[in-house]
Formats: sequence, C-alpha cells, structure tokens
Amino acid sequence: MKLYKLLSIQLVCLFLFSCSKDETPTSKDPIKEVPAEETVTWPLGTPKLKVEGKYLKDPCGNIVKLHGVAMTPSPWFNGGAVGEWRWNNYDVAGCLSYNKAIMDKLSDAKQGWYLNYVRLHIDPYWTNNQGVSGIQENDISQFNIDRFKDAIDKVILPLIAHAKTRGMYIILRPPGVCPEQIGVGDAYHDFLKVIWDYISKHPSLKNVDHVMFELANEPIRIKLPDGTYGANTQAHFDQLKLFFQPIVDMIRANGANNILWIPGSGWQSQYKGYAVNPISGTNIGYAVHIYPGYWGKDNNDPAVFRANWNENIKPVADIAPIAITEIDWGPDKYPVWGKGGVTGTSGGWGFGANFKAITDESGNVSWNVLSPENLIDRGSLTGGVAYDNDPQACANPVNKWFKDYAKTMKLCN
Repeated sequence: MKLYKLLSIQLVCLFLFSCSKDETPTSKDPIKEVPAEETVTWPLGTPKLKVEGKYLKDPCGNIVKLHGVAMTPSPWFNGGAVGEWRWNNYDVAGCLSYNKAIMDKLSDAKQGWYLNYVRLHIDPYWTNNQGVSGIQENDISQFNIDRFKDAIDKVILPLIAHAKTRGMYIILRPPGVCPEQIGVGDAYHDFLKVIWDYISKHPSLKNVDHVMFELANEPIRIKLPDGTYGANTQAHFDQLKLFFQPIVDMIRANGANNILWIPGSGWQSQYKGYAVNPISGTNIGYAVHIYPGYWGKDNNDPAVFRANWNENIKPVADIAPIAITEIDWGPDKYPVWGKGGVTGTSGGWGFGANFKAITDESGNVSWNVLSPENLIDRGSLTGGVAYDNDPQACANPVNKWFKDYAKTMKLCN
C-alpha cells in the first residue's frame, strides 16, 4: 500500500512538473516548417542581345534563351478561330486592348505565366486592300504598301512598345506566308525586300533593343537555275542563301543591326545545308518550326525525333542560335496543330518531353508556342490553363517549364 501511494505521489508530481515547464521545443525537437513557395522576380528587363558563336548573350555575357508565344493581331486569330470574336471591323482600339491584355496575362507571375517574348505577325488583314475576299495568306497580289505603313504605326509599334513594359522581346514576322514555290528574283523575293527595307529604316524598329526580325514564314521549295523546284539538297540551300543573303545585306546597309532569324525550307524544318553554306554577317540565327509529324515521321518516338533533329536542325544549332517560332502538341481530341503528339516522358514515348530534353541539351534554343490558345483556355483573358490542364497537351507542361526557366534566367540589370 505504501509503495502504491509513493508511486502515485511521484506520478502526480511528475505531471505537475511537466505541465509547469516552458513548452518551447528544444533544439532536439525543432518545428518542421513548410517551405514557402519560391518567388521569382518577373518580368525582367529587355537588355539588347547579340549573337556570340552559337548563343544569344546579353551585355553582361549571360547566355539567354527566350520563351514565349506567337501572336497575330487579327480578328480570326484573336478569338474568331474558336468562335469568340474579341474585336472586328478594323477596330484598332479593340485590337490593341485585347493583345496588350494577353501580353499582360502571359507575363504575370501572379497568374502563373513567365513568358518573355512574342513572335509578332504583321497580318495581311491590315496590309492587304480592304474588301477583297478569298485571298490566301500566301497571295501577295492584294498587298497595299500604304496600308502596310499605316499598320506598322497604328498596330505594330504600340504592341512592340507595350511588350517592352512587360519584359518581352519581339521577333517580328512579315505579312502572310511564303508561296509554295519561291525563287531568287521572283515577285515574292521583291516583296520581302520592300517589307524589310521599310522596317529596317524605321526609326522605331531599327536597332531597337528588344526587336528582332524573322525574314519569312515557312518557305517550302525553291527554284534551281535549271527551272526545277525542290528542297533539302545542297543546291537548294545554296539558292536559299542567294535568296536571303541580299535581304540581310540590305538590312545591314540600312544601318540596322537587329538580330535576324533565317528560315529554312520544308515549312521551316530543313537546315543542314546552311551549315555548309551559312548566311554571312553578324547577329544571325535560324528560325525553326517543329511539330510531331514533321519530316514525315512520328516524333513521339524518341529515337526517331533525335535522328530527325540531328539530321535537320543540329547542324545549324551547332554554329548559331535557334529560335523555334512555331510548335504545339496534344492528343487528337484537342484543337492543336500538332495533333497526336503527347508530352510523354524524356527518353520514353512522347513528343513534348523529348523536345524539351533535346533543346535543353543544345543549350542555345529559344522557343514559343503557336498561339495564346496553346496556353490559356480559348485565348480568353480570364481563361485557365488550356486543354483542361491535361499534362499530355502542351499548355500544362509549358506552364511549368517556363516558370522553371524563369527561375534560372539571368539578365543584366
């Protein structure tokens, strides 16, 4: 009995003592804190870039890789394609309001987007004669130089100026697309010379820090001296050089040293001959397009994709910076251009993850998706991540990857 009472008293004292102690944990029992979400300073500035070897670099010598979206300021590409016309009838104010707001959203870290460049299209909607229907994008017969100049001043320059406030570089693209067949000295060649002569002399575009030029969109085949058309032999690349080199030389003669992005043939998928006979001059890179079905093969297969890259793109990626100015992917049920491509896993089946692995390995590839609809649902200013945030479609992984890129990006202050 005494032993029982003694134990009871000891237990009561132990309880009272423990309750009266300072309950602050000792160093042997630390509080496990949940790590705070890493913050990323965004947007950054737009210091003037230059080409050094195969890299884009800022004035401090940092290697720069840009990540963005293509934007076309016309009603069809501003909602019309998904049945939601955001503006119409040459409404400049409506056009600027929507496209500036898209730039704001896609460069807003608070909304989860970390883009820092726009591939900006001077759409034929603004540069062709008004009231003409049934004109394809590759038809320059209705081009109007006065409307083109007016569009530059009223539409393109305000968007370029706004992009700078959002830390976004611009790759400027000429109106429309190449005809299926081009040739040195043909009408389309002359058309491009008119476009770039005007742009490279314009005081608000010439040598502007954040503005670069992509000289054409999607050449397919080029004419040889014997009158035949084709692509992807050295003879065809030699003609491509004769096609684009005079434009480059004219731009430089006008005193413009903006970075120039040169397209290849085969809808911008073929480049190997440029490695043998490159475009000469400074601040030269190559503008590439890649989709899951390019080169006539299924690029979901990692071995096939790498072989295609090594044959067609790597030869110039080894000597100059690359800007992939069109890409998207997603399962067949989604309205993407690259239907049937899935994200998959690096080294396994899938287009997106293997694309990222190859371009990261290259170390000098900037890239943008095809349109705002590839990122935000239906291109809506209030839209969430597109394609139901499906990780197998491009929007979901790009949303994550661009943030990861932003975390490591360094630019001069």
